[in-house]
Amino acid sequence: MLKRKPRNQNSIIEALYEAQKIAFSPFVFQACVAAKRLGVLVAMAEPAAENSIARSTGLSAYAVAVLVDALVAAGVCRRDEKGNLQLTKTGECLVFDEMTAVNLDFAADVCYGALEALEESLKTARPEGLKRFGSWSTIYPGLSELPERARRSWFGFDHYYSDRYFDSLAALIEKTLCPKVLFDIGGNTGKFALAMLKASETARVVLVDLPQQCRLAQENKALAPYADRFSCASVNWLEPQAVPSVQTQADVIWMSQFLDCFAPEQAVSILLRAKALLAPSGRFAVLECLTDRQPYPAAQLSLAASSLYFTALANGNSRFYRHADLEAIFDAAGLVIEAEQSNIGISHTLFVCKPR
Repeated sequence: MLKRKPRNQNSIIEALYEAQKIAFSPFVFQACVAAKRLGVLVAMAEPAAENSIARSTGLSAYAVAVLVDALVAAGVCRRDEKGNLQLTKTGECLVFDEMTAVNLDFAADVCYGALEALEESLKTARPEGLKRFGSWSTIYPGLSELPERARRSWFGFDHYYSDRYFDSLAALIEKTLCPKVLFDIGGNTGKFALAMLKASETARVVLVDLPQQCRLAQENKALAPYADRFSCASVNWLEPQAVPSVQTQADVIWMSQFLDCFAPEQAVSILLRAKALLAPSGRFAVLECLTDRQPYPAAQLSLAASSLYFTALANGNSRFYRHADLEAIFDAAGLVIEAEQSNIGISHTLFVCKPR
């Protein structure tokens, strides 16, 4: 008979605690969301008694007590020697750290209910959790129709991990690649297009996206002053032969967090079709978050967890790629990596690629 090997008692106790954190993680998560949105976390930014927290938030003593017990056990807050409650460093991150706030809202408003369908999505390679929002085949055509809170949190998450670097990256593209015409594929509401138009006095920018996203970009008032250099071309890349109707070729095709929205074979197909839109000396500039190129574990966890959003909710078959996976996609599309810059901002890598 096999016998369990002797184990260190302290390690067992620690492992049991970590295992219960996983088992009860939905409870802890919802407690944190509620405590933040009801003002309980802010009330503990400085030491505070339970009754004063109840008064300041308008909650009952019971409501504060059940939240506090969960938050203390989870390490979000602690009691001092006088019995007052105060946030731990973890709690302070929940209140004051922008990345944590964006991730928390995205998880609560967009992903939480949908992730119940993760197991089924892993079997079917379809975003089964998307059914809670609508009947679209992927989330992207439905972004403009999401409930207000979900839509706000989705765009907040998307923009946090991309557009904060757009100004500096647009300046870099202008300086190093000097495009006369740039196609912004998957340009969403036009934030990079705007940055590029500001960075260059002469470049023309064509935003290429789904019809719904093109409409959002065309309604973006910030782009109105650049109407003579800005236009949109709609396309659904998931249609196997689809290409946008454009009147010129691109010196640069920009893709920001775009390829991660597609399965590898779809990404290769899109790159092959987009390659035909390049001018003879044109380049791809691809910005992606790679799970195995993160210097900090918090960023690595954020990306790995977010890949499950793609599985259960976005499309059922894509993810944030590893470096080797993305290299293989470029290679299959007949592209050669000409330059690569990692550690851009929190989690990004920029690739400049040319046709082989």
